[in-house]
Amino acid sequence: MSQGDFIKIGNLLEVEKRLPFLIKRVNAWDYSKPLCVTLKPYTNPRSLNQNALFHVWCKTMSDKFIEKVPTATPENMKLMMKQRFLGTEDIKIGKTVIENQVKHTSNLDVGEMVYFLDQCYSWARDNGIFLEVPENSEYQKLKKQQES
Repeated sequence: MSQGDFIKIGNLLEVEKRLPFLIKRVNAWDYSKPLCVTLKPYTNPRSLNQNALFHVWCKTMSDKFIEKVPTATPENMKLMMKQRFLGTEDIKIGKTVIENQVKHTSNLDVGEMVYFLDQCYSWARDNGIFLEVPENSEYQKLKKQQES
């Protein structure tokens, strides 16, 4: 069983269907390190719609800065926002440690992604950049839900 195995069980009928896989994985564990099984409510991962909006915003920020700062590419703006607001982590691969890697938005749930987008939006506003929020975007819909 590798770090990060994930089993989503949506209802009692799925328990019997998923149990053989779970038993197989537990039996395959080498137990050189203890195994931890955590049961917790499922939260939806950030959506592709939210991710697409983040990419549009990074392009907008890049367009604003690129003349004065040639390295302010959309990709670098993306890295800067993630480093600033999500931080970094060390990635371990066997005995090798790759230090200070920028965290990924794919690990955020929908609510965490809204918070991250809020931080990016505020940073852009504070730096004189207007970021468009499409009325039909998931981000806009979730913001309206929060306000009501």
